[in-house]
Amino acid sequence: MVKSLVPAVARRWVRRAFEWRWLRGDYASWAEARAASGGYDDANVLARVLAATRAVRAGRAEWERDGVTFAAPPGATPLAAVLERIAAAEGGRLDLVDFGGGLGTTWWQHRRQFPNRAAVCWRVVEQPAWVEAGRREFTGDGLEFFPTLDEACAGLTPAVILFSSVLPYVEQPRSVLDAAVRRRFRHLVIDRTGFTGRGRDRLAVQHVPAVVGAATYPCWLFDRGSLLAPLSGDYALVDEWSRHELDGRHDYRGFYFQRRSGAGR
Repeated sequence: MVKSLVPAVARRWVRRAFEWRWLRGDYASWAEARAASGGYDDANVLARVLAATRAVRAGRAEWERDGVTFAAPPGATPLAAVLERIAAAEGGRLDLVDFGGGLGTTWWQHRRQFPNRAAVCWRVVEQPAWVEAGRREFTGDGLEFFPTLDEACAGLTPAVILFSSVLPYVEQPRSVLDAAVRRRFRHLVIDRTGFTGRGRDRLAVQHVPAVVGAATYPCWLFDRGSLLAPLSGDYALVDEWSRHELDGRHDYRGFYFQRRSGAGR
């Protein structure tokens, strides 16, 4: 409703004017940023997302993000189109690792795209407490939970790995990407990830307002070239899209990479 009433230029001005409310500081180390924030492992964060996911499962909401529920379907997104494209390329199957996927946020958001759940295997990799909650309450219809990438890939390497709004919130995001490259996923998708034009990474603390949970997290804003450079040898960039979120000072984007034929042999 707000979007329909307020011109886009005014919304951009508000985001720029109040960016400091969301992203504060330029920290020298993860430890320093972590000490200034609550962190994603805060039990209150899990409790909020757990309650929201239960509401989605029960049909009281259509989907959730960060513990906030939405009554209407999410509509078409660039990520939805990419997932459909990958499934088509994989013979109608979607065998995917969702790294840092919470309690299946992205699966719940896009589940109606794939009515044949037998053709979907959606493996969430998360922190132990989240995995415990996911296994206890939400496993099924292709949704599974694992505490490590190794366990999610035991016996085989799934076709796809997805990093949706997760690389900014891990201490060593490049190590995570390196591990994905070594696994030789055929498709690699990054979504809802922020970049800065400073020519270097910025490590801030993200302050979430009370209306959506009042949490604080260390948060990377990346130098695009240095983050994506490790992918350039084995992967080809197939698609890219803009995902402006939270503020108007940084460039939030998504990327779809395919593994090059014969790469890494």
